[in-house]
Amino acid sequence: MMQPEDVRAALVTIARTEQAVRRTVLRWTVAPTLVTWGIVWLVGYLGTLFLARTALTYLWAGLVTLGFAVTFGLQVFYERRVRSPIGRRIDLSWLVASGYLALWSSLLFPRDPHIASFVLVTGIMAGYVLIGIWLTRLMLVLGLFVTAVATIGFLLGPAAFALLVGLLGGGALIAGGLRLWWSGRNDAR
Repeated sequence: MMQPEDVRAALVTIARTEQAVRRTVLRWTVAPTLVTWGIVWLVGYLGTLFLARTALTYLWAGLVTLGFAVTFGLQVFYERRVRSPIGRRIDLSWLVASGYLALWSSLLFPRDPHIASFVLVTGIMAGYVLIGIWLTRLMLVLGLFVTAVATIGFLLGPAAFALLVGLLGGGALIAGGLRLWWSGRNDAR
């Protein structure tokens, strides 16, 4: 029979292992996903300021395809290595949310691209806030920060929105991804 101090020590070891696994998973899946989408937003929203509508459509189509390929590619690759019931639910939740956001954007975009883009950005950031509540505070902070940036940009007009979401929103995603990457590097050894 285990003694109470042995049980406590075992529970501490389990908690540390769980934390190390969580940081490793965040490092290898969430960090590159954040950097990828940060680059997508940086290039896409800044491109909005300079490109004609047809070129902009092709740019966004290519960038979003790249973003989804990296996101879902990483999830599929690491899902085989780390089995997690909550991970599957999170992936499914993002898939459902993406479908709803695509629906809303497709209905709003022909009427008002500015509103459609705002709904898309803030909808994604609502997901970040929810993930932040469950998994890591960094996602909560990113979600709230980018929502504030997008709201200010929206109120200032389409050009300010594109500039702010591209530079500050995309930059925050890149910085957040790099922070997750570097903070988890010791757990990967």
